Amino acid sequence: MTGRAAGIAVAVIALYVTPGIAPPVAAAYPGECGAWGARVQGAPIFFDATDRTGDYLWHDDTGFHLRVTHRGAGRDDFAGTISSPTPMHLSPVRLEGYDRADLSPDGRTLTFVFANRGYIDGVDFTTECAQELTVAALTANDDPLPSDRVFLGVGRINPPQVPFDLHRYDV
Repeated sequence: MTGRAAGIAVAVIALYVTPGIAPPVAAAYPGECGAWGARVQGAPIFFDATDRTGDYLWHDDTGFHLRVTHRGAGRDDFAGTISSPTPMHLSPVRLEGYDRADLSPDGRTLTFVFANRGYIDGVDFTTECAQELTVAALTANDDPLPSDRVFLGVGRINPPQVPFDLHRYDV
């Protein structure tokens, strides 16, 4: 190990063993947390506002991305929660009017309500090295969203049911 690399390794180890200092987040050390499962990797190809009604969730090098859409110009309300054992950080995407995306005070539960009018609403988020996420309480117009209206990753894979969990290293 070079002198510089050894110094970095000692600094990282010191962060883990020094009381009161939080370990680094995933974004600071890409790959340290491990890979999320293949079924959630990559944005859906050609995703746009004319896609099937539903929730679209994927992961890439910048974190997770949740989008909702439906065909037509009428209003459909989408809601749900995503929970993590570690804090999350979010950035709203194309939200307006009545759309909401909020984190619980501990940062471990994302609650969203999107009043979608046929375009795309959503949120981007990251976790601090969470090993799993739970996606639950998905609804469209207050009705439970069936799993065939939830699309994961580039392959638009449907989970077996709602709620569902995502894990690192899942296929």
